[in-house]
Amino acid sequence: MKRSSIALIALTALIAVASCQKEAKTVSVSVNIDETKLTEAGIPSPDSYTVTLTNFATGVSLETTSENGVASASGLVPGLYNVTATAVQTDKGFSYTITGAMNDVNFLNDGEEVTLSVDAVKEAALVFKEIYYTGCRFATDDTGGSSNYFRDQFYEIYNNSTQTVYADGLCIAVTLYANYDFTIFLDWPIENPENYVFCDTVWQIPGDGTQYPIAPGESIIIAQWGTNHKADNLTKGASPVDLSGAEFEAVEKESTTWNGIVLTDNAAVNMKQVIDADGYQMPQWLTPVSGGAYVIFKPSAPLKNEDFIVATNADWGNVAREIPISDVIDAVQAVSDETRLSTLGLPAVLDAGTIWCEGTYSSQSIARKVKETREDGTVVYQDTNNTTNDFEVKTTPTVRRDGAKVPSWNTWIK
Repeated sequence: MKRSSIALIALTALIAVASCQKEAKTVSVSVNIDETKLTEAGIPSPDSYTVTLTNFATGVSLETTSENGVASASGLVPGLYNVTATAVQTDKGFSYTITGAMNDVNFLNDGEEVTLSVDAVKEAALVFKEIYYTGCRFATDDTGGSSNYFRDQFYEIYNNSTQTVYADGLCIAVTLYANYDFTIFLDWPIENPENYVFCDTVWQIPGDGTQYPIAPGESIIIAQWGTNHKADNLTKGASPVDLSGAEFEAVEKESTTWNGIVLTDNAAVNMKQVIDADGYQMPQWLTPVSGGAYVIFKPSAPLKNEDFIVATNADWGNVAREIPISDVIDAVQAVSDETRLSTLGLPAVLDAGTIWCEGTYSSQSIARKVKETREDGTVVYQDTNNTTNDFEVKTTPTVRRDGAKVPSWNTWIK
């Protein structure tokens, strides 16, 4: 009899709990995404947002995806919630992390709506991963004769983001900011010159905007000349690199002779010299073997190869095209040695530090440090806009170091 009473009480309790659970109130709500700040900044809307609603009391979270700027969620227990929205967008070589958050949102009634404002933080989707500018030295005969070689320079650019970006239209240049011995900083007669960097030569990747995708973890190689520089007729094996698999080469003409060497046209896509302010018209893009202030950018307006700016304190030439800092995707500066620390050429907002190799023709390169590795195996490189912190000197240049992948459209690499 006692056991029956206990069983009856237990059964009654279960029925009561089930009844309460059945009658527990839940609500459906909507979160409207306010993209006003993105519109003002000219950043295109992402396809969707991941919206997370976290109950303040229980800590339970519900995640949903927005459609057409609205995220709907159902089955919420009434109460206080923290609401967040996140998305990633890429545009013109930049990666944007878009976020918005609201705390202590009181969802009590079915059908309630809130509006969540989002904003974006710009990160460089494309970064300089490795730069080999020093060149090499090799023996020309058995009597001690030697020759300096610099046509094996290359610039590796890596997709450090989680979205596919396109190399089409990407420009690369070395900035012009001082006279030849760095004793005079050039003054440019332009309004707000601090908002620009100045370049006398710019090379650009061709394309219609979607020809040259770079997936996360992939890199492109811009070679000064996309050939095997280890060849006997070039360096007798002294060069550290074979660049015959490079995606692009800064050689505009199909074939020309330069200082006794025939610059053959290779499988790499030819870039175009879109700015030639000094009028030297070199068939190759030669950069200083002692280091330079390198930038990659995508122009927000067509580049004019005329009406150049002349520095008011120019000592020799010093004419250039202005490039808005806002167009610059990544920047790295290297100098000859520590004596140049007081004559850095990039605005601190682009690069607050510098680096140097042991000397010219040392066969050394500078490479970006690894920050972490994602779950899918792609490497994330450190990018604090400070070359001193982000880069290190490498004894031997290595194309696609750390397992960087080759773009699928490069069908000529061995």
